[in-house]
Amino acid sequence: MDQLLHLPTIFVFHACSTLISALLVGTLWRRRRDSVLLGILTFAATVGFVGTILHAMRGALPFPVSSGLGLGASMLAMGLFWQAIVVFEGKRPRYLHAAAGAIIWACLFFTPLFQSSINVRTTVLGLIMGTYSLLGALEIWRGRLREPLPSRKLAAGVHCARAVVWYLVLVGTFAFGPVYTDQGPYPTWFVLASLAQTLLIILSVITLMILALERDERRSRLVSERDPLTNVRNRRSFVAEAEAMLSRQSAPAALLLFDIDHFKQINDTYGHAAGDKVLMEFSALLEGRMQSDWLLARIGGEEFACLIPNAGISEGADIAEAMRRAVERLHTAVDGRSVLVTVSIGVAATDEAAPSLDPLLAAADVALYQAKADGRNRVRRHVPGFARRTMLAKDHAQPNAANQPLGHKRVTRADGRN
Repeated sequence: MDQLLHLPTIFVFHACSTLISALLVGTLWRRRRDSVLLGILTFAATVGFVGTILHAMRGALPFPVSSGLGLGASMLAMGLFWQAIVVFEGKRPRYLHAAAGAIIWACLFFTPLFQSSINVRTTVLGLIMGTYSLLGALEIWRGRLREPLPSRKLAAGVHCARAVVWYLVLVGTFAFGPVYTDQGPYPTWFVLASLAQTLLIILSVITLMILALERDERRSRLVSERDPLTNVRNRRSFVAEAEAMLSRQSAPAALLLFDIDHFKQINDTYGHAAGDKVLMEFSALLEGRMQSDWLLARIGGEEFACLIPNAGISEGADIAEAMRRAVERLHTAVDGRSVLVTVSIGVAATDEAAPSLDPLLAAADVALYQAKADGRNRVRRHVPGFARRTMLAKDHAQPNAANQPLGHKRVTRADGRN
């Protein structure tokens, strides 16, 4: 076992793997010099390599250089790696926090107790390195809700494992004796711990790179699933997600179909930039009212859809009416003028239509045409058996109600509401 587990050889392996990491990440950084993450990782790997080399030469170099400077550099490298994770999670790096462990080590190093006791030095080393590892794991784990990447659990687990190994070294120091002495061989348990740390360092770099690749893939997927103007789901994404939701949904689900009233006239009167602004503000208003399990999408030019699980036709109509009123209060400012926006909404639900997306869309479309034929700026439920042809005939028969020009006085409902 002693021949297989040789601590100086492990130090050399550790240094080589750290150097390779520095070279690989540094090469990427040369291509993307604006990347703070790659810059910190490159510096961390370089400092870690220097620290490992200095400590591995503890028999040939003065004690303050090998143990003082060497282990201090290793702590700085660990702190920088933690801050690289902080940057990966979208936060500003805190370099003083990264250097805090090395500063504490430097302040304690020349005290008499620190100089005379390897157990004290090992305790401080284990506490600092283990804490840095836990902080890195915590940053990765916290980001799972904001950005659910598949490898987050693995990456956080690797950093937790590094912390556990460091804390075990701390416990082993008092349970089994010093990690090494000038006279005797290296304890097997400490050699195993050093080998585990070397492998975990490699894994921590690899998992961070995997997370970066998963982030790029996720962003590309989200771009393909989002409408570029409003940043809500596009039709293709909505259809896929809605069909999946309906297939596993046993309770009723309601579909709301929105159509912004007189949108073409907004474009013709105020310009397409004004129309784009109306679409963005309209979608933002709807999105602000969405619950986490609702699906909202732009499925046409000025047409939006929202699928609401666990809602019947009555509840869906109530939600639609609340949204209609909110849109009615939306005033988009264009060149100092206020553009009034209203919306017609058709509502259908699986408790009155087939529990699949195509029939549900068709039923909501029928209700939407009814809302437009009845004067727009209103909500209509789907009535089973009500033919779309009837509504189209009504729409053509009442041009003043259904196709009133922009700025025309709103039609007043029987209940007194517009």
